[in-house]
Amino acid sequence: MIMEELKKMNKEGLTELKEKIKTNEPLNGEDRSLINTVIKNEMARHILEELGVEGDVIAMYPYGSRVYGTATEKSDRDYIIVMKGAMLDNGAFRNNAISNEDWTIQGVVYSRGGFLDAINNYEIAALECLSLDPSEAIISKWPFKVTNWNNKAMVKAIIRKASDSRHYSKMASKNGDKERAIKSMFHALRILHFGLQLKEHQKIVDFQECNPMYEDFMKIKEENFDSRNYFRIFDELVKKLKE
Repeated sequence: MIMEELKKMNKEGLTELKEKIKTNEPLNGEDRSLINTVIKNEMARHILEELGVEGDVIAMYPYGSRVYGTATEKSDRDYIIVMKGAMLDNGAFRNNAISNEDWTIQGVVYSRGGFLDAINNYEIAALECLSLDPSEAIISKWPFKVTNWNNKAMVKAIIRKASDSRHYSKMASKNGDKERAIKSMFHALRILHFGLQLKEHQKIVDFQECNPMYEDFMKIKEENFDSRNYFRIFDELVKKLKE
């Protein structure tokens, strides 16, 4: 009876119930497991329906500000979705930035082969997914992992990605798009900080490490921002990664 009622509940109701479950001691372990399974199944159904994703999904991970702990009421919800096929229906390994009609849900869709390639090339988004607590994955039907961890290769990939973000910041600043410049520079520095965690632990152990820095960046007045002011900090982090 309880399970049938849960299945009828909408996404908002399920989310509210999940918060209540966390402090509802009378529920035993089996009850909690069953209810969380129903919640995750409903969440997955809703997300895939909103994004128009069809087919056999083997993994779905939350991603972005809601994982980092910097989300606001206006923040969208980001997900990385992995399909079972070696390639997507359009022949690609990845579809970037798909969204629902009101842009409240964003997704990146990988083929299984594309996600494996991202993992083994140390792409930061893929490594963030693997660093999540397993309970945070909405769908997890495949034991994804880095096949042979190589710190040197990881560091190189992290520095390359962070350097791209620094370049975007510099170009955006030059073009007068200071909001994007600020965000891109913060992303560059956070990637490097995550890289240091990966170097030490082979996973990200603290997604909120850079949140105090994020708050500082959000207080910057656009007219006062100059990306060059952060190059020294960037270079120091790169040096630490290379040590």
